[in-house]
Amino acid sequence: MAGREETRITGIVTFAPTSSTELDDILDKIRSKIILLSYLSAQQRKDLHDKSKEHLFKTDPITLDVDGEIMRFHHLDMFRDIPNARAAAREAVGRMTTPADFENLSRLLEGLHRAKRHLQPADYARIARQAGERNCIYAVIECARQVQRTGFRLADSETVAEILTHVQMKAVNSGWEEAKTRQALVWAELVVDLLQEPDHGRRPQTYQAGAAQAAAEGSTAAVAATPAPPPPTIPLSRDPLVLAARLHLAAVVADKFTPGGADADGKVLRYATELVQLWPQGGTGLRALHPPATYTDRRGEMHYLSENNKFLGVASPLLHGLDTAIRVLGGSQGDSTLLTAELQLRRDALAQEINTALAEVPDRRGAAIYKKYFDPETLTV
Repeated sequence: MAGREETRITGIVTFAPTSSTELDDILDKIRSKIILLSYLSAQQRKDLHDKSKEHLFKTDPITLDVDGEIMRFHHLDMFRDIPNARAAAREAVGRMTTPADFENLSRLLEGLHRAKRHLQPADYARIARQAGERNCIYAVIECARQVQRTGFRLADSETVAEILTHVQMKAVNSGWEEAKTRQALVWAELVVDLLQEPDHGRRPQTYQAGAAQAAAEGSTAAVAATPAPPPPTIPLSRDPLVLAARLHLAAVVADKFTPGGADADGKVLRYATELVQLWPQGGTGLRALHPPATYTDRRGEMHYLSENNKFLGVASPLLHGLDTAIRVLGGSQGDSTLLTAELQLRRDALAQEINTALAEVPDRRGAAIYKKYFDPETLTV
């Protein structure tokens, strides 16, 4: 009988004490009911969930020796006793409020990844948003750095946009304090570098998952059966939305912290040149970089940008960055006239999109983010 076996395992994920008993409890439940169970054999798990064998486990449970701690498993009802991994992860992250709490994020994701419990792109975007709102965005970047352990792949636009938006917010919320602004630039550069690695970037399954998620959230059978929208045409690592965030922080560093606002290290010139090469000409804003269906179809990866509130949160820092880069390059010693003109065209297209969005949602979070970068009295750009 499987209950007479004892398995010894080491190096299991453990969670550090948190700021609340509620968070401690949900993390303990995830560890005991999801993570540790994944170390049992398939047959052991099958036996545990078998109602007809419940009486056997009352006296002869399955035993795990976890780093010297003896864990005993009795009968577990698959539907009543085993938490839904996605819901449990959402609850856990939702209760994280302090930097110490977020030290458990990589451990949580590592445990779920080890247990083969997969999160959806929307889950990762939510994690990034919640961590950023609590000034813990680097915890998310660190999870991405440890992707082989955590499974946190930078694989969709919204997740990357959330990370980079909060990296930029770190700088502006500090009042553009030099050390924090320079650190934000390092983090933005790190995200762009991570996107170059094979463990990150889009996978075709992302779009199938998006279609399945739309169906699960209430799509009719006819809608769910329609072909998935096309993927974005520009790789994440070269998407102007991503590269503009890096340019923004490089431009602010040059503008505020170098003599005369000069591009001393050449980063503004280099990053701006790369950006205009990848951002199409002709008055194209952020909402027109990819095929229209990726924005209009709610299964599309870029659909989040069709929501004015989210769009303003992502786009406002980038507009500020283009303004700053134009100012820095306009005052540089080299001939940057053509480059600044190209930046201006893209800046004007983005400003038009932002003005339209501001008129629709003047009192939402996105407008509040805009006000952090621009004159709150004018609400125009």
